[in-house]
Amino acid sequence: MVAYSYKGRFVAPIRVGLGLPILDLHYELGGYAPGSLIRPKRQTIRANGRRRHARAGETLQLYYAQRSPTKCFKIGEGRCKAVDDIRIYVHAEWIETGGYIRKSARELDAFAVKDGFDDWSGMRAFWLEEHDGKHLGPFVGVLIQWEPLR
Repeated sequence: MVAYSYKGRFVAPIRVGLGLPILDLHYELGGYAPGSLIRPKRQTIRANGRRRHARAGETLQLYYAQRSPTKCFKIGEGRCKAVDDIRIYVHAEWIETGGYIRKSARELDAFAVKDGFDDWSGMRAFWLEEHDGKHLGPFVGVLIQWEPLR
């Protein structure tokens, strides 16, 4: 099993993507109003590094604040559906996964929605904020897609 940790804004979208109920705490962590529309998140983007990433068919454990002993909790579990290489060109505004390049606004928005954002603009802003404007060239990593456990 491979475990991944997420920020509060992704807890409710992950739970929706896994078909799990959303509690008040989950809305609060993401800054959502209770009962608001939350799009399902069923993928994550991770940098290449020393640790092994999930493989298709493996169970994923998805956590909030995994490194915090007082705030950490398990969001849920899913099954890895696919893993692809990914390159994200945030400033040039295009994404390459598995040899396919997404450049149109429609394709970028559709990709961002799968990643728990409203659109590409929101994903791009989050990315720039999180990485402090770094990654002027491509971000190179993996795209991990999952599905609910059945």
